[in-house]
Amino acid sequence: MKIKFGEGEVYLREHCPLRLSEARGMVVRCTSGVLWMTVTGEAGDIVLAAGESHRVRVAGRVVIESIGSDARVRFEPGTGERIARAAGAMISSMRRLAGMHRAAKHLTA
Repeated sequence: MKIKFGEGEVYLREHCPLRLSEARGMVVRCTSGVLWMTVTGEAGDIVLAAGESHRVRVAGRVVIESIGSDARVRFEPGTGERIARAAGAMISSMRRLAGMHRAAKHLTA
């Protein structure tokens, strides 16, 4: 399953774990219920209640499971990913503006 970060929530049924890879820097936010989380390479397990979050600090595999009842989770990109996306959008805009400038200059010459 491909998850788009920051776009909606994922509904987790109790005893149906979700496994993620390449999640370094991602923020896992519990929006309802209680989540149990383990990250290969991070010491100890993490338990998140509604409103709590955890940033994945290592590149290991992440396993998330709802405990006690069903839960909802939101995945948010890390700061580095947001900056890279914003920089990419800015570069695209600058290229588009430069192209418009060249076209306008060509028309007036």
